Amino acid sequence: MSTPEREDAPGVFLPWDSEFFGFRIGRMKASRLTPDALRAVLAWATAEKLRCVYFSADAECAETLALAHTGGFQFVDLRVDLAIPMPSAGAPPAAPGFRPATTADLPALEAISRVAHRDTRFFKDTQFSATRAADLYAEWIQRDFRVHRVFTVPGNAGYVTCQVDSATGTGRIGLIAVAESERGRGLGHGLVGGALRYLGESGCREVRVATQASNVAAQRLYQAFGFRTAEASATYHRWF
Repeated sequence: MSTPEREDAPGVFLPWDSEFFGFRIGRMKASRLTPDALRAVLAWATAEKLRCVYFSADAECAETLALAHTGGFQFVDLRVDLAIPMPSAGAPPAAPGFRPATTADLPALEAISRVAHRDTRFFKDTQFSATRAADLYAEWIQRDFRVHRVFTVPGNAGYVTCQVDSATGTGRIGLIAVAESERGRGLGHGLVGGALRYLGESGCREVRVATQASNVAAQRLYQAFGFRTAEASATYHRWF
């Protein structure tokens, strides 16, 4: 059992991640490190008996990057966040047959998700089981189906998940993937177009999406719609 989190604690315990992977996981609150902050987070992680701590670091802070290295943090990913204001001229066209997913679609979409996101941090960090990393994205599709919106195309050739924050007027594209056998037909472009149309109709004034710096194809896809880089962060894992 985790002790109640103090407001001044340098991190938070992550119960969902911990239960899913089968060991205790936490996340740092701050995006920058100082020597004192590093000592504090290591002491906190030890007291919480954590096995892994996630750290999303300010990629522009040289001191933070150096301290992360000396503090035993393992660099696993460079995350790029892109944003676009909703186009005043209307949303781009969606893929033919673009529609909300149903329960009957989920098995096919989960099968795609298990193999489509292998350039992400849970696969790059080999201390996570590749099998459980694949399970994570299948669970992600299920969660977005329950809580947000998932869209697909005929033949379940691909999917895109969408989230709406009505309080801020911000939409987010979560996961997007095309079945390997269906790539090269422009389905990715049609899925993004459909997502933008849905998010615009939902009242979003801005749409955001995150991808890996190594995923050049995804960045080019979003840039073709007018997305521009909003921020970048270095992702680290610290194992104990």
